[in-house]
Amino acid sequence: MQQTGQVSAPYNRFSGQSLDRVTALSDGVFAVAMTLLVLDLRVPVDVARTEPDLADALARLAPSGAAYLLSFTMLGTFWLAQHTLLGLCTRMDRTLTWWELAFLFVVTLLPFTASILAEFLTVRVAVGLYWLNLLLLGLTLAGGSRHIARRALVDTADRDKLKIFRRRIVVAQAAYGVAALACLVDTYVSVGALALVQLYFIVSPRIPGLDRLLQPGS
Repeated sequence: MQQTGQVSAPYNRFSGQSLDRVTALSDGVFAVAMTLLVLDLRVPVDVARTEPDLADALARLAPSGAAYLLSFTMLGTFWLAQHTLLGLCTRMDRTLTWWELAFLFVVTLLPFTASILAEFLTVRVAVGLYWLNLLLLGLTLAGGSRHIARRALVDTADRDKLKIFRRRIVVAQAAYGVAALACLVDTYVSVGALALVQLYFIVSPRIPGLDRLLQPGS
């Protein structure tokens, strides 16, 4: 056991140190996940080749189309968040690399939960499963950002930016949670609320009270 520890300890100190490799892997995983989302948009092959039948088949694809649009923008938002986080890092360590791998693992689950949401849009469990996926994305991002702060893997000048980043995760997850709870009233309302929250984070309008909340000194 002593010999094993002597061998593994140095390896753990020099493995998983490449920020560029983690960033490249992230881009590849997000590209695949975003591509997989569109595979649920399929017109049945047995549809009669007439305009009314094709129009009816396309109309039945509306839930899948809505889930695709919502999930594509979700992945875009989390991709941007991860790149922002990695952009603040001055270096990587093995633990942070595993946090990022955990985050990417949850990213690969989103096409699955999005397909469940599209197929069972009126079922609360489908909305809850989708929200759980978003929650895990936020938790793994938060875990990585906490490790960066604790191990000082960020420049002193960027510490306030890291604080803003971490607060934004809390605000986003709170908003997603409230939107998901709306499924207790109606699942369509819940999905619509998720879309509105997502639209806010895409547009990022200035809201004075929320802006002050996100400031590190508040």
